Amino acid sequence: MIILKNLRKKIVKGAKDNLALAIYSVIIAILLWFVISMTFYPSVPKTLTNVKLSLDISGTSAADSGLSVISCDVDTVNVRIKGSRTQVGTMTSDSLTAYIDAENITSVGKKTLNIKVKGGNGISYEVDSISPSTANVVFDKYDTQEFPVYAKTPNITLAEGKTIDTDEYSKEIDIVSITGPSEQLDKISKCYAVSAKAETLSASYTVPSDTIELFTEDGSLIDQSMLTFNKTSFLIKVPVLTQKTVDLAVVLKKAPSNFNTNWLMNRLSLSTDTLTIASASSQADLPKSLEIGIINLSDVTLDYSATFDVGKVLEKAGLKNLSNTSYVTVTFDSSGLAKRDFTISNENIHLSNKPSSNYEYSVLSNSLNITVIGPEDVLKDLTPNDFIAEADLLASEASLSSDSDVSQYSADVTISCSDHNNVWAITKSKINIQKSPKTDEIS
Repeated sequence: MIILKNLRKKIVKGAKDNLALAIYSVIIAILLWFVISMTFYPSVPKTLTNVKLSLDISGTSAADSGLSVISCDVDTVNVRIKGSRTQVGTMTSDSLTAYIDAENITSVGKKTLNIKVKGGNGISYEVDSISPSTANVVFDKYDTQEFPVYAKTPNITLAEGKTIDTDEYSKEIDIVSITGPSEQLDKISKCYAVSAKAETLSASYTVPSDTIELFTEDGSLIDQSMLTFNKTSFLIKVPVLTQKTVDLAVVLKKAPSNFNTNWLMNRLSLSTDTLTIASASSQADLPKSLEIGIINLSDVTLDYSATFDVGKVLEKAGLKNLSNTSYVTVTFDSSGLAKRDFTISNENIHLSNKPSSNYEYSVLSNSLNITVIGPEDVLKDLTPNDFIAEADLLASEASLSSDSDVSQYSADVTISCSDHNNVWAITKSKINIQKSPKTDEIS
């Protein structure tokens, strides 16, 4: 029994001695490996991944030339370095800074530049490789330009009978100063203040803008990430008009009372029959028909044609022309009509509306030459006695001196055909009138 206990103690003691020996052996091996590594391999490689590339070019010739980095196709690089195991072993990606070599760059455009690294907090190392080793960098100069701002309201709709005054709406609403790369600024063709507000309008409306949109000449949207604005909010006025499509008409004047005006009007044709007009008033009651001009009956010849400026008519009425038509031409259909000359005797010249009962009015003209138009089959049977010339003296008298006792003057006459309502004179005729005080009758 005692022999067994002594044997067990020897075994336990031996094991303890072997464990201590093993630990010492490991420590000695590590020390030997370190000594050998430092002696035979003093420099070791190490790769640092995702080292951030700095685009700071201050202090370089590029910066001295007023250039700025607009874009770069590299964000990070991988750097392989060599150095003392005890020093480079502690380095991380944050220990280094990668940068572009912007020396000797003095002009705008896209450049391929070498990438270099710096840093290390005093640690001695060698750069074995940088991947990628170059970067494509775009340089430009920053500038400030002014642009007119126009309105854009894509979600605005209009109530029935309403329209936007495009002349007013298309005008610039403000001026904006934009700062950014000169090459990008040069691409800006149109600047819009945009409101996304949805509204149905029946009257003019003002709304603030939400965003700014920039477009090239070909209508492409421009990226604004490199641009800054001195102002980003604008008031947009949407001018609303009341609109209506109306019939066009002319008025026939200075026709005898018995003349068939409708018969002649049916022979007149307009180059356009309708016109779309508008009023700035939201409560405007626009007419169904618009009179664009006056035609005197005596002006209607066989080859009659006249052009009327509808713009002047609308301007006088305070209305706006929304059609592309600025002028309307009226032509006369003279088919089946003829022209003939007559001489009216003094007996068929009548005076009407004598201004004063204290005066005698007499016709000095013995006859009156006229030219008339009418249906060909009607004219061939007419005689001078079928015509009456009438002078309305009220208008003629107004031109005379109020203290005239005896005077001679001329008066316009209107020619009518007694038996036919579709025959008219194209002669602008006048007759001579004598005015004299009445004398007392001798008994």
